[in-house]
Amino acid sequence: MVTEYAYPVLGGVPEHVHNLSRELAARGHEVTVLTSLAPFGMKRRARALDAENLSVHGYRTVRMAASIPFYGNGSVARVSIGMPGLKVRVTRALSGMDVVHAQGLAVPTLPLYSLRTSLAPVNVGTFHTYFEHGHWGYRYFLAYVKSTLARTDRLIAVSEPCITAMRPYFTEQDFEIIPNGIDTGLYRPLAPSEARPEGPPRILFVGRFDPRNALDVMLDASRILADEGRDFVLQVVGDGPLRPKYHRQARTLGLDDRIEWLGLLDKERPRLYREAAVFAAPCVLASFGVVLLEAMASGTPVVCADNIGFRQVIRDGAPGRFVPPRDAAALATVIGELLDDAAMRADWGARGREVAVEQYAWPIIAGRVEALYRGIIEAKRGTAPPPVMGLRFNLRRNPIELARNLPKAIRAGRVPLRRSSE
Repeated sequence: MVTEYAYPVLGGVPEHVHNLSRELAARGHEVTVLTSLAPFGMKRRARALDAENLSVHGYRTVRMAASIPFYGNGSVARVSIGMPGLKVRVTRALSGMDVVHAQGLAVPTLPLYSLRTSLAPVNVGTFHTYFEHGHWGYRYFLAYVKSTLARTDRLIAVSEPCITAMRPYFTEQDFEIIPNGIDTGLYRPLAPSEARPEGPPRILFVGRFDPRNALDVMLDASRILADEGRDFVLQVVGDGPLRPKYHRQARTLGLDDRIEWLGLLDKERPRLYREAAVFAAPCVLASFGVVLLEAMASGTPVVCADNIGFRQVIRDGAPGRFVPPRDAAALATVIGELLDDAAMRADWGARGREVAVEQYAWPIIAGRVEALYRGIIEAKRGTAPPPVMGLRFNLRRNPIELARNLPKAIRAGRVPLRRSSE
């Protein structure tokens, strides 16, 4: 499992990688997560988590290459620095693997390096991102990415919006949708013996402090709720470079006594979800909605902005209410309705939990991924392996064998470029 993002970095991709790796290990597979070095200030935490994931969850973690943050698509992404010899180290790390599954495919980073150097019988890539108005990585590295994807056996997207975003660039590839999952044992409703904490009802916000997560809209909605005389506490889980801006906004709005700034949390989040009266997600851009699944599995009603990714979750019987993006008044209205109606909260919570268990529990999702691996192996049974590519690998080969193989390798790696208007 190759990923640019892994614990202790928090987000949808690290959650996906951890839970899929854990489930596959539980099914008897030997799983290795290949990822970048932990960000500055998180190295001790990373060592502890890596040890825990090996001893408790059964998968090991191998780290290489420094990862740097950069801003794009309304969020903060990370890219591994192309250190000298990185591809050689990736090749060695992948030696002997039966499956190489790259999570997140954009600019030339670890996931793409892994697919370019892999000699595994099964090579799979998963797309996690939805974006609008194009992606700079695909504009500038399209030929590189296309030639890499030509070496995969199957491509997965976590939602239809991911395919919509990728289709202009990858017109010839087929995608299979396998959504994100949720740990329905970790994220659960309050037990009959558990009571909600004393004090005012809690409204929960979870997300990085990125513009697209729209915490500013949540703060404006909180001011409206306070002006209506409602008693509540807003719990904010997350952090990011916009923290000073949001703290200033909260002070300006007079919300200091209404907000609990909880910072980046991991193991405490499930408890906060099940203790909350309402989960609010004003995010304006998403490829899916893992935070919505976390709330639903916890039996907590969801209010969210109407975006293409969240519509992949709040459908087919899943309860929830959409509000127009960046509409603080509409967000406050629906939250107020839920705070006033305990029966509606209980109904949404029960139905949301049922959908999460029946459609998104990780054993179900991991089973689909495992079946995809096995299907590729079965389809390849008895067929000749594809020509091996890669300059360093070929320079180490017998010259006569290299000369015989080179034309096939060149043809296999050649990808026709299309004009953007076609």
